[in-house]
Amino acid sequence: MTIINIPSDGLYPELIVIFRLIASLGETEKNTIIEICSRGSTSSESITRLRGALLRWTNLGLFSEENSVLKINDKFSKSKRESLDDYTARLPSFARTLVFERQNCHPLWGKSPGISADFVRGSAWLLAQNIYGFPSARSGVEPIEVAQMGEDGTIFTNDVRWNGIRFWMRYLGFATGDSGSFQIDPTQAVKAELKSLFKSPLAIPAREFLESLAVRLPILDFGVHRKEVEGSLNTARWRKPDDGHISMSLSLALRRLALENVIGLEGKADTGSSYRLTGMNYRTWGGFESVRWIGEKA
Repeated sequence: MTIINIPSDGLYPELIVIFRLIASLGETEKNTIIEICSRGSTSSESITRLRGALLRWTNLGLFSEENSVLKINDKFSKSKRESLDDYTARLPSFARTLVFERQNCHPLWGKSPGISADFVRGSAWLLAQNIYGFPSARSGVEPIEVAQMGEDGTIFTNDVRWNGIRFWMRYLGFATGDSGSFQIDPTQAVKAELKSLFKSPLAIPAREFLESLAVRLPILDFGVHRKEVEGSLNTARWRKPDDGHISMSLSLALRRLALENVIGLEGKADTGSSYRLTGMNYRTWGGFESVRWIGEKA
């Protein structure tokens, strides 16, 4: 099972439609969901995507099922005063939580990987790369994969899987752009987690910030899934960040958020508790000892 094989797995537009319908109707029979969501469509592929999305996200735990009747899992319940649009805006956060759960993504490797293992493996690997000028076409990605992971470890074995991971990385906040300008960039995912990391606007030490962020988003630097993927790479063909530096992808996110005045990167880069940002061509952008959350309205 997987989430990045299209059309059999569906994409986030199908997930959004299904989620909004169940949120509006409450407990709903499975066949009714497919019937309503596919009205006006004569495409068998469209129905296949709907069924695939419903199955995958039920298995992942977004929807709970009893006697073919589905509802949204209680741990993702809607607050009383929350609008449907605001509730839907939280869907990427729900999805991130589920795909990173160990029970859903492990084992990451082998003949019977977890449901979301392909996404976790692929996105963790992409976030560990030199993101500047990284190929948008699978033909350019394939030789990098083989060099770093060998023939047996490749993730994007066809264009379907490559297109699928790019769709999901954008929706879950780990990439931007379109099919022609795909950019590995976790800014939106990091921004979405800031409120959970800060109890107040007070700055927290850089190490504490990065370790806490890695718990919430374990495909980023120091996260358990990221470490597992990096541990499988050929270090003669993959350059890890220099000592005291964070990856290009996370550096980009933190620098963008600092420039947008969402966070402040404070302190000097010359102490044992500091970290440095890595820019294009592995150039050091600067360092920080602590991170301050300036706020949601910034």
